[in-house]
Amino acid sequence: FNQHGGGGGRSSGILHMDNSASGPATPIISITPYVGKWTIQGRLTVKGNMRFYKNQKGEGRLFNIDLMDSTGDIRGTFFNDDADKWYSSLEDNKVYRVQGGTVKPANKQYNQTRSEWEITFGRDTTFEPLDEKAAPKVSYQFVKIDQVEQLEVNSIIDILGIVQHADPLSEITVKSGANAGNKISKRDVTIVDQSGKSIRLTLWDEAKDKVNESDNSAPVIAIKNCKVGDFQGKNVSTTRSSMVQVNPDMPDAHQLRGWYDFQGKNAAFTSVGGGGGGGMRDPRKTISQIKGENLGHGDKPDYFTMRGWVSFIKKDGTWCYAANPKNKKKVIENGDAWLDESTGEILASCERRYILGAVASDHTGSHWVSAFNDQGIKIMGGRSADEVFEINHSEGESSFNGLFQENNFKPYVFKLRAKSETWQDENRVKVVVQDITPLNFKDGSAELLNLIRAYNP
Repeated sequence: FNQHGGGGGRSSGILHMDNSASGPATPIISITPYVGKWTIQGRLTVKGNMRFYKNQKGEGRLFNIDLMDSTGDIRGTFFNDDADKWYSSLEDNKVYRVQGGTVKPANKQYNQTRSEWEITFGRDTTFEPLDEKAAPKVSYQFVKIDQVEQLEVNSIIDILGIVQHADPLSEITVKSGANAGNKISKRDVTIVDQSGKSIRLTLWDEAKDKVNESDNSAPVIAIKNCKVGDFQGKNVSTTRSSMVQVNPDMPDAHQLRGWYDFQGKNAAFTSVGGGGGGGMRDPRKTISQIKGENLGHGDKPDYFTMRGWVSFIKKDGTWCYAANPKNKKKVIENGDAWLDESTGEILASCERRYILGAVASDHTGSHWVSAFNDQGIKIMGGRSADEVFEINHSEGESSFNGLFQENNFKPYVFKLRAKSETWQDENRVKVVVQDITPLNFKDGSAELLNLIRAYNP
C-alpha cells in the first residue's frame, strides 16, 4: 500500500494495498546506499514515540522504527509530514513489506541495531502488511555468558539464559537528557547457562513484564540486541532495539531447558559481575571489618557488599525532605506554595524524597547507614516517601510507626560505600547504601559453596 496516493490532498491515514510491492525481498544485511531498489520483508520490532526537536532549520517531528528479518535489523526514521501520516498506522510486532527510502550511515550514538546503515523514509515509501505466515524467522547469534567478560562495553549481543532469580520492580529517575526528571521502571534478573556462569540482566520498560519475582519455573529467556554494560561489574540490559522472548520454541532454548532440568538446577554458578578490563567485584565484608580494616579512611571511598538486615529505621527527625519534582532540589514552604531557592521557582506542590537513617546489622555487629530515595523505597517495602507522609497525616502515628516497624529484620544484600567525614569536629565513617536487594538464599548458598571449593580445591 502507498499512503501518499490519490487526490493530491493529505492522506486520511488509511493503509491501502499496493500490488507494486512484489518481487523478491532484499535481506536487511545486504541493504546499503549502493543498492538501487530494495524491498524489505520484515517484522517491525520497535516503534518509538513521536518526538519533537528544534535546530537551526527550525522545529520538527520524528519517530523511529526498527525492522528485523532473518539476516539482521535496521533503523528507519520518519520526519514531519511523513511522521504524521505514518505514526498511527504502523504497529509494533507486525510484519510488513517495505519499499522506498534513503539509505545513509547509521548514527551509532542513537542507533543500536546491528546494521551499519539506517533509512530515512519519505514520500515514495510504501508499507504492505503481511500475514504472520510471511514473517521472517529471527536469527540469533547467542553469546555464552562466560564470554561476556571479554566483550567491550556497549557491545550489542544476543544472549540466552535461564532466569534463576528475578528482583521486584524498581524505578529510577532520569537525570539528564530530554527525559530528565521522568521515572522509568526496570527489573533486574540473574540468568545462567551451560558455561557455569551467571550474569545480571536488566529488563527496561515493557521488557520488565516478561518475567516476575514470583515465577519459580526458571524460564528460558532469549534476547536479541542486548547491551553490555560495566556498572559494578559486567552486565547486560535491554535497549529500545531489543527483542525479548520467554520460553521460545527454538533448538537452543530446548537444549538449555533440558540441561538445566537434569543438571544445571543443582549446579553452583559464579558471577561474571567482576567484569573485564581488570575490574574487580565489590568485595564481601562484614560489619566488624568496617572498623577492623579501617574502611573509608583512604583517599578514595571503599565499596563493598554485605549480607545482613535492617534492624532499625529512624523515623523521628528528618526521614524525608520536600523536593522540586523536576530537579530534586530541596524546597521550603512559602504560604500555600513551595519555593525552590536554587531556581526561584514557586511550586504548587512538592515531592517528598527519602533520606533515611537506618541500622544495618549482620552476625558481627551493627552500623548506621544512610539510604537515599531509590534505596529508601526498597527498604520501606516499595512505598514512596509521599505515601508514607500521607499515611502519617491521614491514619495517625500508630499506622506511621507500624510502617517502619514492619520493614525491620528482612534479609538483604547491601552494596555499600564507606568514606570518612568530619562532622561537629568529629571524624566518623559515613556508610551509604548504593543498592539493596532481597537476599536470594539459593544464590547465596551457591556462592558459599564456591567459596568453600576455593579453600578446598
